[in-house]
Amino acid sequence: MTQMRTVALALLAAALLVLPAAVHAQGVPSDGVLRDFEPSSEYLLLLNGKQVPAEIYQNDRIPAFLVLSSSLSSPVMLTPRTGSVQTVNLMKVSKQKDGSVDLLADAVLAPAGQFQMDGENVKFSLEGKNLLLAPKPALTGLHSSADLLKTLPEYVRGSQGYTPNAAAVAGLRKTGKPVTVRVVFGSWCPHCRQHVPMLLKVENAVNNPKIKFEYYGINKPPDGWKDPEVKRLGVKGIPTAVVYVNGVQAGRIEGTAWNAPEVELNKILNGGAPAKSK
Repeated sequence: MTQMRTVALALLAAALLVLPAAVHAQGVPSDGVLRDFEPSSEYLLLLNGKQVPAEIYQNDRIPAFLVLSSSLSSPVMLTPRTGSVQTVNLMKVSKQKDGSVDLLADAVLAPAGQFQMDGENVKFSLEGKNLLLAPKPALTGLHSSADLLKTLPEYVRGSQGYTPNAAAVAGLRKTGKPVTVRVVFGSWCPHCRQHVPMLLKVENAVNNPKIKFEYYGINKPPDGWKDPEVKRLGVKGIPTAVVYVNGVQAGRIEGTAWNAPEVELNKILNGGAPAKSK
């Protein structure tokens, strides 16, 4: 019986990719409020102290978390303002093309208790199980752009939504000098979450083998500021990109320069800002 239930839950989880689209075809739109839950890499789901597979989505506007797991018989919504735990039928959860998730307009949220905060952990009980949303450990050390896109779903969404300055990209494609761009960031950092994906998009658009991009993750403060690489580079805030040409530091991308990192990088490498793209 346990094996049959496990298989059934796995099939239900897989159905998330297909069945909600059929519901939309029948004319049921997304809910006007309970929508735009974005994939989150900030938390892990623990069941009785052990990590279990889960998709965790976050909506900062409501705010609320939506948790989908084959270890649970239905998706769960956690609402910080009220501390409430609610369940919803899986068939009323619709995955969008951009990776976000909506609840359908006819979704019914069923009360399932309250959650408690234990430090940064979110504790709740459901179906006789002790569950915990725990902060995911920071992504630390040296990584490639592929590592970030594989591990941090928010970075995928942010990268897809950014359009780099075409003139700056063209300038960077022509760069023939050996360049290394080392980005110091925190996977837990909201500013990094906003801006580093922009550089990931730039890296992909430029596709110049002469320009090497590296991403160095650090822990949360205070430990992060004690990192030897942070001290060596003299980093005072993140994200910071240190740009080397022929092994010599030529400049940095810091502060407001992250609003268009490709423009600043092109300025460092080729001198002068590019013409505005039309």
